[in-house]
Amino acid sequence: MPKTNLINFVRNEGNMQEFATQAGDELYWRQPKTGARYFELFRGEQAFGSLEFRSLWGTLAAAKNPIQDWSFKRMGFMNPHVTIRHPGAESDYALYFPKVFGGGTLQLLDGRPFAWEPVNFWRTQWRFTDKNGSPIMRFDQGSEERRMSEFAKLESRVKIESSRITNQEFSLMASLGFYLMALYQADAAAAGNALSN
Repeated sequence: MPKTNLINFVRNEGNMQEFATQAGDELYWRQPKTGARYFELFRGEQAFGSLEFRSLWGTLAAAKNPIQDWSFKRMGFMNPHVTIRHPGAESDYALYFPKVFGGGTLQLLDGRPFAWEPVNFWRTQWRFTDKNGSPIMRFDQGSEERRMSEFAKLESRVKIESSRITNQEFSLMASLGFYLMALYQADAAAAGNALSN
């Protein structure tokens, strides 16, 4: 029997809910409407969380899920990074530092680093790894049952590859990873438009 990282927590007006993560679990990010900057995270057929950008062109986004809500914002030009906060907090919980040619480092305030790296050349597969290079969570862009009307949508399967993360880390990485994929897609589209003009 695989090891399970199980916690109980109180959320939504005192309702007790149970949550477990283990290696092999899969979730799916879906974009309900093409062009909208709103995404939903599903565990099976059950809605589990969401990611919403606050404006059409900005990088501020709010992620919600039963474990922890997050706020993400890309900042800086010469020294770009993403701030990661709990909503309403004035200090950062973590920072993400991108590398020039893709990928980057998620740095928690306790000093632990996690790498964010592309798995394939086309940058449709990404993953978080720990400081030893062991995979933690993988993101595969697209859906298994893609219809023609969904080709312009950003969707991703999320696969948990390690049971050695806390629920807080799971909540953060599941949301941040997809946020970074959405930024990468928006940046690639903007670069393509600039080159064609």
